Amino acid sequence: MSAPEERSEAPEPKRQRGASDADASVTPPADSGVEVETAPAVSVIMPCRNAMPWLPDCVASVLAQEGLEADGGLELIVADDASTDGSTEWLAACEAALRAADARRDLPPGRRRVPPADASSAPAAADEDGDSAFPPDRFAWEPETFEPPSVDAVVSRRAPGNALLVLSVQTRGPSGQGLALNAAYRRARAPLVGEMESDDLRPPRAFATLRDALTENPDWDGATSAVKLVGWDRPGMARWIEWQNAANTPRRMARERFVEIPALRASGLFRRRAMEALATAASSSGRSAPYRDLWPDENGRVRDYARSESGPESEPEEAGWWPVDADFWHRWFAEGLVAGKTSGAPLYYWRQYPSQSTRTHARCSLERLRECKAHFLVARGGPAAGVGDARGDGARAAAEGVAGPAVAQVWGTGETLRAWVDALRGAVAAAAVRRGWAEDAEAARAAAARRVRGVEYKPGAPVGWKRLREEDAASRAEGGLSDENERVLRLFAFGMEKARGKVRATFTGFDEEGDEHWFVA
Repeated sequence: MSAPEERSEAPEPKRQRGASDADASVTPPADSGVEVETAPAVSVIMPCRNAMPWLPDCVASVLAQEGLEADGGLELIVADDASTDGSTEWLAACEAALRAADARRDLPPGRRRVPPADASSAPAAADEDGDSAFPPDRFAWEPETFEPPSVDAVVSRRAPGNALLVLSVQTRGPSGQGLALNAAYRRARAPLVGEMESDDLRPPRAFATLRDALTENPDWDGATSAVKLVGWDRPGMARWIEWQNAANTPRRMARERFVEIPALRASGLFRRRAMEALATAASSSGRSAPYRDLWPDENGRVRDYARSESGPESEPEEAGWWPVDADFWHRWFAEGLVAGKTSGAPLYYWRQYPSQSTRTHARCSLERLRECKAHFLVARGGPAAGVGDARGDGARAAAEGVAGPAVAQVWGTGETLRAWVDALRGAVAAAAVRRGWAEDAEAARAAAARRVRGVEYKPGAPVGWKRLREEDAASRAEGGLSDENERVLRLFAFGMEKARGKVRATFTGFDEEGDEHWFVA
């Protein structure tokens, strides 16, 4: 098994958004069956830790991807994080078997046989959502009854031009997913980078469809897809995925990011230049790290464990600790990057089972997710970035490029309202300290308490202009703002779509397309 190595070549220079990514790959000759050394069309990166028995089916579904053959195929890069359940040994065996299969076809390492442009495999015969690509028993969730396919069976399903590379990472500290993702990303050679979770499935032409979507939408920096749930059936998760699948335009994905993540990150395919825009400051090894993995250290200071295998970087982060996917998407939109979603059938099958980290991990709790959203609401580029400007006239916020409403209202009810007010005040206070808007932490907290105000409100109760004027006047007075024209940010803390519909219908002046009304959950 190979260890991750530093890339010797210089990173790809950033290009203007909308430019084609096709020029970043090597175009193979058009004559039939020519062997070429070429960059793949798509790199798929996958973190793996103790993924049996689902791992073989997952790898098989990626290696079987069709429709990319004429453009260099696909490379799957798996970064194994010291698995102890047989995943490490299985990956090594699969990589060796694929290498042996290439040797039997007289293909030297690093070269692949590229068919002519009109010889791409036709789509597998499948029903509308691709289910017939997998026998029904492949959707099972009980590990003790699940029989994974053999290495030979996985190798036999590989589509022409697709390859597997296995890396090994040794994590330090409490996490590993972000470090594994960064290690795999640094070995990726394609201009388009996708992801895969090691227990999920892809229908046969998923990545070709995502690639085509990016070609057809040059203003998109990433393409995602609808998701199909398989395995353990739970109504709550089904409702959440139904909502997420309905967030199917770039505008809606960006607007609803403070309700929940607008797409599964693993369902996406991203332009390399977008990934580089997300890259954190160079680690001690000088290598690009688009993923962060934030955790508190033994002293309670939050650090990024995704940059270096020797441990977290020496300087603590300014943010709290929360899931990698939430952090990814909020940084994505803060950078002004655009994500779209393909129409039609789901291109990602997300396996559900009781022990998956989404259900069991501490940093996936409602509290952690709320703190993540509050942090990015007040971060540079967020709708609440100007809240907390201690001078009250917005001049300092405007000078620092974080202008916006200087006071915020949170409309909601009960414990949810109180929790959101507390989270937003905490985020405002932390931002004020970072930006030097307050003398010390105590002053920052006092200012935040004045600038963030909770409003008890049940959705569906009519709210007219008279009440709005009264609430806004009270918010400005508490915040120490003398200008009656000072804008007020309104956040509506409702997690259910039914409640949000009532707000839209009965709240006077509600404008979901503007910058002063946002749903949060």
